[in-house]
Parts: sequence; structure tokens; C-alpha cells
Amino acid sequence: MDKKKIVIYLAVTYMIAWTLQIIGSLYVLKHPGMTGTRVFQACLSICMFAPFAATLVSRKSLKGLGWKPMLKKNFKWIFFCILVTAFLTFIGSSMFFIFFPGLFDTSGSMMIAKYSEAGVDIMKEFEKAGISINKFYAVQLVTGIFFAPFINILTAIGEETGWRGFLYPELNKSFGKVRTWILGGIFWSVFHFPAMLIAGYEYGLDYIGSPWLGLITFTVFCIVLGILEEIVYDRTKCIWFPALLHGSINAVATLPQLFMNANDPDIAKYMVLGPLPNGLIAMIPIIIFAAAMAAWSIKRKKVNS
Repeated sequence: MDKKKIVIYLAVTYMIAWTLQIIGSLYVLKHPGMTGTRVFQACLSICMFAPFAATLVSRKSLKGLGWKPMLKKNFKWIFFCILVTAFLTFIGSSMFFIFFPGLFDTSGSMMIAKYSEAGVDIMKEFEKAGISINKFYAVQLVTGIFFAPFINILTAIGEETGWRGFLYPELNKSFGKVRTWILGGIFWSVFHFPAMLIAGYEYGLDYIGSPWLGLITFTVFCIVLGILEEIVYDRTKCIWFPALLHGSINAVATLPQLFMNANDPDIAKYMVLGPLPNGLIAMIPIIIFAAAMAAWSIKRKKVNS
């Protein structure tokens, strides 16, 4: 493990990402609404390439990260990346809504509230276009599961080049699988902290245990998701596949929000628990699945060594 390279990588990554997150977070607080949200999201999208830039600075080259998809060999991993995340997210959000049935709503109240902030009556727009709320849900689900992951891969590759392509392999040289997964997940989660603390990225600002419970919960999520992405990278030897998994979780993560009851006064309070897959309750299926995959990976390594 080259400690100097890791320090340089983390310093460059955090410097770029935190600067962009602070700028975007302060802007959205000062300009609430669609414009502020777009600026905030743009800053987050750009900062996803901070690990990419840091890898270039640390390694001086991107060779050897596995840029050829080798689809004939790895085709099955495409389905793994897009379907496993969707299935685990569905199970996790269902668990959350079982615990909090009052927060489940199919009338579109969350979407109505979101668009009303921009002065748009989304239900009237649907009526004009001849679209029912159920048809809208169906389109969102199909798009989120089967199409959005392949679009999101274009930004997710920025992070995966750094985290899975550079940092995890470097940590593996000295710490082995388990400690690499834990340390890598912690470093990855800290990457998001400014946006979480200032603008309420992921959980908002008014949830129970704020802000520490959110930071801890998100760190656990990054550890378990990092396990899956590292295993996918190890099996495919191609950086595009963990990027696809990353893009898939980003695509399906917000789908459960479509079914949240925006009129429930406790909605902000319980965001740290779900229904998004990074909530404490909603992430239980991902934790179990990641633990099983980790055990399989370690056992496989021992058998082959």
C-alpha cells in the first residue's frame, strides 16, 4: 500500500468534492425551489468526478482499471447490477411502509408537493396529457430499473474510477478484504458529509437523531454498498460494472419516495429510517445480502488461494 498516494487521493477528492458541495448547499439554502435544487444537483453531479481527478493525480494514469466490458464473459453481471438493487430496494421500502403504514400513499401527494413549490399543478398537467397516476408510476418504475442505470453510469464512473478502481485495491494490499470494505466505506461516506450537514442531502435536516444518526447510517450504507461494488469489480475486472451498480442504486433509490404521504407530519422525522434504501430499516435487505456476498467472496478467495 502506497500511503502517500492514498493521502494525495483523499486530499484531492475531498478538496474538490467538499468545495462543490458547500457551494451548492449554500446556494440551495439561499434559493429554495427548482432553480436552487438544479444548481445543487449540478454541483453534486460534478463532484462525482472528484475521485476520477484524484486518481489521475495519484496514479498519473488510468491504465489497468479494466475499461473493456468483455460482455461475453460478464453479460450476466449486467442483470445482477440492475435487478438485485431494484429487488433489495423494493423489499426494504416495503419493510419501512409496514412499520409506518401512515406514510404510504398512492395518490401522488409527494410529487404534487414537489411540483407545487415551483408553481406547477402536476395533476392538471397529467390530465391535459391524458396520463393517469398509475401509468406515471409504471413508467417511472420501468425507467428507473431498466433505463436510468445506463444513463447514470456516465456520472457514476467518476466515483468508481477512484473508489473501486484506485482506493480499494490500494487498501487491499495491506488490510485485506474486511478492513478494506470498512475503511473504504468510511472514506466514501465522508465524501458526502458537507452536503448532508448543510443542505440535508439524503435525509433532510429534521430527522430523529440529527445529524449524527444520519452520518452513521449513511456510513453503514456506504460500507455495505461498497462491498457489493468491490465484489462486482473483482469478478468482472471491469470498472464499468460497479459503475452500473452505482448508477442503478441511484436510479431506484428515489422510487419509493413516489409513494410517500407528503401530508403526514412525521415524514421528515423518519427519513433516516426509510423508505429509501439508505434508511436504517430499508437497508436491512441490502445488509443481509452484502454480508452473504462478502462471506461467499472470502470463502471463494480461500478456496482459490
